[in-house]
Amino acid sequence: MKKFVLFLCVFCFTAPLYGDSVTNQELLLACKDKSPAKQNFCYGFIISAANAAQFYRNIVDVEQEFIDICLPEKISNQEVVDLYIAWAEKHLELAKSPAFLGVTTSFSKKYSCPPEKKMKQQGTAF
Repeated sequence: MKKFVLFLCVFCFTAPLYGDSVTNQELLLACKDKSPAKQNFCYGFIISAANAAQFYRNIVDVEQEFIDICLPEKISNQEVVDLYIAWAEKHLELAKSPAFLGVTTSFSKKYSCPPEKKMKQQGTAF
């Protein structure tokens, strides 16, 4: 039993070292493919990245030192996906970069937090 637990621990902690991250090129190809599986992957990845960025900014990065993304409350999933696709097509030189960084960068370019919100939050941090 101890050997099994040791094996499981070693596997769980070393497996991520061998994983590849999804690139912007792979995600863009999935988003342009019309098959349901590729579309589900595209939407799931981008919407999850949007939720993760918003969660991090709202819960962890309360002083807004790291993530400058303020998505509007009424933004649709389609708008979020279209925003990424437009950004990825415009920045083909970043095709081999991790898709998570591409997705969050595409959001921060259009939905950067307004300066007054940054100043207000910085003022309340003390």
